[in-house]
Amino acid sequence: MILHLLTDEKFTDYAIAQFSAPEMMSEFVFVPSNNMMEHVKLIEQCTIVRQKSPEFYALLNRLDQYTGIIFHGLFWGQWQTPILQKVPKNVKVAWMFWGGDIYSRHEFNNLFLAPITRFANWLHKRKRNIKVSTAWEISLSLFNRIDYCLTDANEEYMLGKTLIGCRFEHLWYNYYSIEETIGALADKQCCGSNVLIGNSSAIKNNHLDVLWRLQKRGLVRCLRDSKVIIPLSYGDQWIRNLVIKVGKWMFENRLLALTDYMPRDEYNALMLSCSTMIIGYTQPAAQGNIITALWLGMRVYLNEKNASYDYFKRIGCKIFSIERDLNRKTPDVFAPMKQEDIDINRMVLRKWYSKEEMHKRNLEIVKALS
Repeated sequence: MILHLLTDEKFTDYAIAQFSAPEMMSEFVFVPSNNMMEHVKLIEQCTIVRQKSPEFYALLNRLDQYTGIIFHGLFWGQWQTPILQKVPKNVKVAWMFWGGDIYSRHEFNNLFLAPITRFANWLHKRKRNIKVSTAWEISLSLFNRIDYCLTDANEEYMLGKTLIGCRFEHLWYNYYSIEETIGALADKQCCGSNVLIGNSSAIKNNHLDVLWRLQKRGLVRCLRDSKVIIPLSYGDQWIRNLVIKVGKWMFENRLLALTDYMPRDEYNALMLSCSTMIIGYTQPAAQGNIITALWLGMRVYLNEKNASYDYFKRIGCKIFSIERDLNRKTPDVFAPMKQEDIDINRMVLRKWYSKEEMHKRNLEIVKALS
């Protein structure tokens, strides 16, 4: 039997649905952070175990009943640390790599910030004497107890392995199938000329560097008849305010800053109005947004330092480089993709992310942990 350790996150129901079939030999333990459950709907399939409760300590004493344990994210040191320390040596451990559980650690605070954003962050912290909290972090030494890292991109696995210096192996996994990612957009294609930048106000979007590049390369004038849409509904409040200020100076009333959450259908309509997406992360992030944009035929620009750039290129997707392609010399720099390239991207995404293919790969995870 394989134990899944889950929390109240938007991914959780998808994991439960994927591994609930009898052949998946899975048991689900849900560890809530409080009494509110915002995301999980399939809670009846889980055993609820609260931190530091008698049930939690009983769980620690029966870990040897499992052949494998899967941690969905490693963000919660206060309860995940004692479990990692207690897992018997003959029980295999897998980690669903969420990205932020490594990229947000204090050791890597500035590693994924582009130059202008890094300088702005330094000024912000210096002015307010901000200290980074490490209370949630799990000791890097405990990552040596992990046997498998689960993520879709081998390139991201290699990045994580290099950053924390561990020997775990890679197994392919993704929470969302292509059918679940695109939803009602399955038969849609983008039909507008707007440009979408980033996915949130998280500082590692590197908005300031993206905007500077548009200005430096004379691309602002190419967007005279387009809206520049920047989602900023969650993340860092101070960077949100700064991005809006810079964006208004550059684009005036053509800037559409999304500071509130939008219903899914409204956000989909905005995506369909765009021809181009620019993602400034230098780390893998916004994977679902990128996949949706590729499916819709948007021209997607990624930073070449982002492992996702190498990943999508390797599997055969038509994707563009911020460094080399985002300039006035590129024909149709903000135009939608050609139909033949859209068809290629859709074929590749079906090949890797269809429900059938993901089920096969999930069975490989079960086999490895059995």
